Amino acid sequence: MSLSRIAKRRIALVSVYAILCSAIAWQLTYYVPKFLGRDPSDAVEQILVTVSGNVLHPGQYKVPAGTTHFEILKVAGVKPTSDISSFLLTQQITDNQQLQVGTMPNPVTMKPGSDKIRCEFFLGDVSVIAADGHTKPKEDGLEITQGDRLLTEEKSQTELSVSTFSRIDVDNFSELLFDKISVQENNRSTTWLTQKSGTCWYKIVYGSKGELFRVTTPLAIVTVAGTGADFTITNKSDEITIDNMDGLLLIERTGSSEAINLISGQSATIFNDNRPFQVTSLGNEGNPSERFSSLTKEKANVIMRHMPLNFVFCGVPGVYCFGSVDFERGVVSIINLRPETSVEEYVQGCTTIDQAFLYGGGIFVTTLMEQITGTRIPKFFVLEKEDIIRIAGSIGGLKLSVDDKAASLMGLAKGPQKLTSHQLAAYLRPSLSGTEDFRSRQNNVLKAVFDGLTSKNIVMTSLLAEQIFTNIHTNFSAKEVMDEYTKFTNVQSWTFRQNAMPVKQNVRGGKIVFDPDIEAYKKLNQQ
Repeated sequence: MSLSRIAKRRIALVSVYAILCSAIAWQLTYYVPKFLGRDPSDAVEQILVTVSGNVLHPGQYKVPAGTTHFEILKVAGVKPTSDISSFLLTQQITDNQQLQVGTMPNPVTMKPGSDKIRCEFFLGDVSVIAADGHTKPKEDGLEITQGDRLLTEEKSQTELSVSTFSRIDVDNFSELLFDKISVQENNRSTTWLTQKSGTCWYKIVYGSKGELFRVTTPLAIVTVAGTGADFTITNKSDEITIDNMDGLLLIERTGSSEAINLISGQSATIFNDNRPFQVTSLGNEGNPSERFSSLTKEKANVIMRHMPLNFVFCGVPGVYCFGSVDFERGVVSIINLRPETSVEEYVQGCTTIDQAFLYGGGIFVTTLMEQITGTRIPKFFVLEKEDIIRIAGSIGGLKLSVDDKAASLMGLAKGPQKLTSHQLAAYLRPSLSGTEDFRSRQNNVLKAVFDGLTSKNIVMTSLLAEQIFTNIHTNFSAKEVMDEYTKFTNVQSWTFRQNAMPVKQNVRGGKIVFDPDIEAYKKLNQQ
C-alpha cells in the first residue's frame, strides 16, 4: 500500500478498517522473522508464547525475553473487533504463557465529535469578541465558540475553517455572529451564523447527511442544501446579494413565506422594500477569487514559511509524542503522552493510546492526537527499535548520555557516549532494566537526534534522507524531509522543549485511567 493512498484514506475515517488490516500486514512481514529467530544483535534468552483467539495470525511464537504484550499482539495482528482490554500492554511475557484474545460485538470506531470553527489566517485588523464581552487574543488557529462575534476592519480579511472540509473567507468591514455551532437539532448537527454586514465567501461541504449549515442576514435566511455549496453573501444598506457558484441553496425571506431554491450559476438579490426576489445568471463578476486574492497570498505565505511543522512520533512500544517545529521562533516542542493515556472520549472500543496503535498504527494515533491537542497534525512517523539502530548505523553512531543502570548492565562508562548500532540495540532493549527506563531511553535517543542536527554533527543529505526514510512507516517523503531540513538549518538558534501531557488520574470500571487534562495542556502550551 502506497503512502499516498494511506494519506488519502486519512481523510475518510469510514475506511479506517482497511488501513488497520493493511498496516498490521505490513508490520507482520517486517517483524515476524525477527521474532521467529534470534536477532544476532540481541543475544538474549528466547521464550515461547501462544496467542489464540480473535487475531489475524494465532499460533506459537518464539520471542526474546523482555518482549511485551504489546509487541506480541502487534505481531499476531489485532483486528478491529479484537478485545485486548484485559491486557496490560507494557507487561512482559513469561515463558510458555498463553494469551487469549476475545471478540468485541462492535468494531473500533471514532465517536462523532462536535465540529470546530477556527480562525486559520489573518490579514489586517480582525477581532473576535466572546459572549462575555472580552476580546480573544489574536492567533492563528484561534477557536471560535458559540456566542462569539467576529469583526474585520478596513483592508482586513480572515479565513475560518469549519469542520474538516468547509471554509469561510470574511472580507473587510464584515461582522459575523456564531449563534449555533454543531448543535443537535432534529437529529442533525446544526451550525447557524448571522452575517450582519460585509461580504463572506462560504465553501461548505457536508461530511454526512446529518449536518445542516445556515446563515441569517438582515433580509433572508440561507440554508445549504444537498451535499454542500460554494457561494458569497454581500450585505448592503438596502439589499442582500447571494451569488451561488456551485451547489443548492434554499433562500427564505425573513418574516415571510417567500422562498426560492438557488442553483449553481445563479445570483439572487433580496430588497428591503419587499419586492420579489430578483434572480439572474451569475456573471464573471461573481467570482470572489480576486476579492480574496490578498488573503490567499497571505495564507500561502504563512503555510510555506511560518506555520509550525506538526507531527506525531510513535516510538513503539512505549513512546508517543506530539511534536511541533516552530521555524519562526526557533522552538522545537515535544509533548510526551504515556501509552496508558485514555482516549475513551474520542473512540469507541479502544481505551488507551497504545491500544490505538495496535488497532490502526501511526495514522490512527495521529487522528486521536489531533482530537486531544486540538491541532492539525499532517505528518506522522513510526520508529521501531530496528529503525533507530539502522539510522544510527547510517549516521555513524549516536551520541547520548548513558544512564547509570544502562552503563552498569552494558559494561560502559556512564555519561556521554557515542553508541554504535549494536550498543543501541542493547540500550533500547525493554528487558534491560524495565519499561519506564526503556521509555526514558527512547526519549533520550530522540533528544540526541535533535542535538546532532542542531550542532551540525548530523548533516542531512538527499542520499541519507532516502536511506533513512525508505523503510520507515511515515507519510514524509525524502524530498519533504530535505525541504524541512533546509528551513531548519536556516534558523540560527534553536530551543528544545519537552514536557509530559498533563493527566487526571481517575477510576472507571474498577481501573485507574489517565485522562488528558486539556486545560492544563493549554496552559503548558502557552508558556
